[in-house]
Amino acid sequence: MCFGRAAIALWLAAALAWSAPTAAGELGPVPEPDSYWVGPINGPVPATLRGAQVIDARGLARLIERGGAVIVDVSNLPRRPEGLGADVLWAPPPHLGIPGSHWIPGVGLGVLPASADAHFRHELLALTGESRHRPLAIYCHERCWLSWNAAKRAVAYGYRSTYWFPGGIEGWRAAGYRTAVISATPER
Repeated sequence: MCFGRAAIALWLAAALAWSAPTAAGELGPVPEPDSYWVGPINGPVPATLRGAQVIDARGLARLIERGGAVIVDVSNLPRRPEGLGADVLWAPPPHLGIPGSHWIPGVGLGVLPASADAHFRHELLALTGESRHRPLAIYCHERCWLSWNAAKRAVAYGYRSTYWFPGGIEGWRAAGYRTAVISATPER
């Protein structure tokens, strides 16, 4: 596909406008992709997610206080550090999450293996009591696309009360809320 210089210049200007630093030093608005994000998982995320409600730490705390909401952490599993010898024992650090949340790692990727997709569907059905109207809040880390992709996927599965918490566990702690050690739900 060939592009003329004018088209390339227009594309570059749009890309720079989206990524230009603001007065606060942050990146400009990130457009919401039409599909799942397949780029780097850490970086600026959109402020919106079609079909879901974006929620902040205080709103998430209120949702939890009301009861009945399912809270899901989709952070990846920690990896063994590169270069660590095979003879060195290594154990992943404890995973801190929002108290009462369910950790389902590996389901926030842009391209999801069929087994991970089936696992995520199964876990959401089990956690919500097969109610696609039960409040479902999804988070991971701040400036991370995993929760955006997973929440988008939940919306695509038909969950009508999906909340996306882009502040992640860092935003939760910064707002003064406590954390708890949670364990990952193994893929079946």
